[in-house]
Amino acid sequence: MMQIVDRSKEEAIAPIWRMPFRPFFWGAAAWSLLALILWQAQLSGWVAPAFSDWVRGGITWHAHEMLFAFAATVVVGFLGTAIQTWTGVPSPKGWPLIGLVGLWLAARLGYLFAAVPLWLPLSAEAIFFLTAALLFGRRILLVKQWRNLFVLPAMLAFAALALCHWLLPAYQARVALLALLLVVAIILVVGGRVIPFFTARRLQLPQRDKWALLEIGGHVLMVVLLLAVALNLPQTLWAWLALALGVLQLVRMLRWHPTRIWVEPLLWSLHISYWLLVLGFFIAALAWSGLAPAWHSAALHAFAVGGIGGLILAMISRVSLGHTGRQLQAPGLMPLAFAALALSALARIFWAPAPAGFVAAVAGWVLGYGLFLVYYTPVLFRARVDGQGG
Repeated sequence: MMQIVDRSKEEAIAPIWRMPFRPFFWGAAAWSLLALILWQAQLSGWVAPAFSDWVRGGITWHAHEMLFAFAATVVVGFLGTAIQTWTGVPSPKGWPLIGLVGLWLAARLGYLFAAVPLWLPLSAEAIFFLTAALLFGRRILLVKQWRNLFVLPAMLAFAALALCHWLLPAYQARVALLALLLVVAIILVVGGRVIPFFTARRLQLPQRDKWALLEIGGHVLMVVLLLAVALNLPQTLWAWLALALGVLQLVRMLRWHPTRIWVEPLLWSLHISYWLLVLGFFIAALAWSGLAPAWHSAALHAFAVGGIGGLILAMISRVSLGHTGRQLQAPGLMPLAFAALALSALARIFWAPAPAGFVAAVAGWVLGYGLFLVYYTPVLFRARVDGQGG
């Protein structure tokens, strides 16, 4: 089902409000810089003690903003844009999109300032994800595209987890882990579709047939892991599931021509991030098995910084070019940005117990996403170069 777009009406909309990827990619990237710098400043004692009296800081805020304000928000921007390609039904734009961004921003400011009653940002964030579920789910159901129906429960889960993260202090760590693994699950689904496709297309190679054991088996195991964490089943079970997922994803990505990716930064950045995601599964297996419990934080940040942060940077860089009619070539110093994210992940995994490791990890993130903002702010705020809509 394809709806005809009124070009005159679309051209009356400022470019930033023409597709969901535009404001959410830019906003999530910019907010991640502010949130990380603020967190590091508090962690290192670089700000006055009175600062914490008016800022709702702490580890809960840090985890919440990186999971929901950054990662889940990029998911909203990506899926909200992809739905138009998948269904043929135009994505939200104009005032509906402005309203969605307004809810997101209200939650960010509300969580940041301690003087704001907590129920206000909680309500804004829950409505944000529920509205996204309504807007996206309606389009998928309209064309009966059941393959992509995972979008609906994902948005509903983000809404529920965002609320629980603040309202259930005794379960905050487990809720944060569930949110992290939910983003990982979405990456396994979407990344498994686009990374081999992008790779084969760029290298002019045939895309290999998918193995059901790797594809369906991996998704089933990921769902089981989410359930095991949600139900607080023994961590030895988590460890075996993580080990199995690591092996399956390792075999999966070895089939994506990994030795030939180095000709294109927009390719190797995706692959390296996926490798770090796989590393996260293996480290998690060690930590959850009890063999190396001190590596629990390293596993979480292998997922969060290396897998999610790195892959998001690579994806939004590529998607922003493709959906604005530009050549798929990393501009300027963006290869340095991709490398900085990988080094940030390695610093956070292997060096972070030392204060310098935390600083190095934050610096790598700031450099990577800072360069993204430098090169992609004009891309996201200006109309497509080919004159088409979107």
